[in-house]
Amino acid sequence: MLDPILNAFSNTSWTIGVLTYFIIGLLLSRTSGSIGSRFMSALGWPLELIQKRAGSSSLPYLFLLPNMLIFGIFTFAPMFINIGFSVTDGQSINFDQREYSGSDNLQRLLSETQIDTGGANQENEKFLAAVKDTVLFVVIQVPIMVLVALITALVLNREIIGRGFWRSIFFYPVMLSPVVVGFLWTLILKRQGVLSLTLMDWGIIDDPIQWLTDPRWTMFWSVFVYTWAHLGFYMLILLAGLQAIPKDLYEAASMDGTSDWRILRKITLPLLMPTLLVVMVLALIKAFQAFEELYAMQVSWISLVAYIFEASGLRGQPTAHGLGVAAMASLLVALVLVCLSLLQIALSSRQSKS
Repeated sequence: MLDPILNAFSNTSWTIGVLTYFIIGLLLSRTSGSIGSRFMSALGWPLELIQKRAGSSSLPYLFLLPNMLIFGIFTFAPMFINIGFSVTDGQSINFDQREYSGSDNLQRLLSETQIDTGGANQENEKFLAAVKDTVLFVVIQVPIMVLVALITALVLNREIIGRGFWRSIFFYPVMLSPVVVGFLWTLILKRQGVLSLTLMDWGIIDDPIQWLTDPRWTMFWSVFVYTWAHLGFYMLILLAGLQAIPKDLYEAASMDGTSDWRILRKITLPLLMPTLLVVMVLALIKAFQAFEELYAMQVSWISLVAYIFEASGLRGQPTAHGLGVAAMASLLVALVLVCLSLLQIALSSRQSKS
């Protein structure tokens, strides 16, 4: 098993370099003690040298530096690049081959008139249709998600048989890949899928139904599958919030003969409200970003993220303004998510002060 590694380094002086590294470490560290402590000191001599030079107060920033570099490269850099795309036109990703367009891409999204031709703006219709469908999805899915997650957490917080097993069952879909979830439910909901064939065998329907593209059913199953896939995550957060509530309050209420419904309204929900608020905002943000499961199931409606994906030219024929329009649409979505995050911070601050 080591032969490929040895062959890869056979023509290099890596052995001399490693030996030199450890010799320098032994000379600089001068550690007394066991062989293990000497080896570790020789292995980590650059960090010990930096600590001696800069002091122990600067060492935490050294450990944070790799993470901040990765965060900057893969988060901040794409964000600024996306802003640059939103105010330029062209099919190339190189800025020297793109022309500055200012707010033209914003007008292509929001104006009823196409600024390039003067005709009807079809891009505006597509974007507003995606906004309408996404808002409808969020309005339906988020309350259902929070309510079902709350009920599930309340049930699984009680002393029931196999409580650990049921908790793992509800959390299991969260560990699945969104694409796997989409394909799994596609097998169930397609025209010749398990659901249609089963209902036909039972005599409930006469003809198979394409549940994912039928306008009467596509939103229902989109909400159902998305809730099923992400329920365990929010249930776990609420379960942690329920277990943080002092048991003494429940014991005192039980001794006073308080009903379960009154305990829920007067003790559980008020003390769980900060956690419930976090779950609500997280569910809102996640619902606005819905894409993977819906894209894998090929539902008939288009979410905002799916619109951005298609407008950018990642699927289909790229256009001269597609990348800029997609970048501008993503900024609008990001603005909504920032507002939701600020709302969470403001409400959380109010809850902590009250």
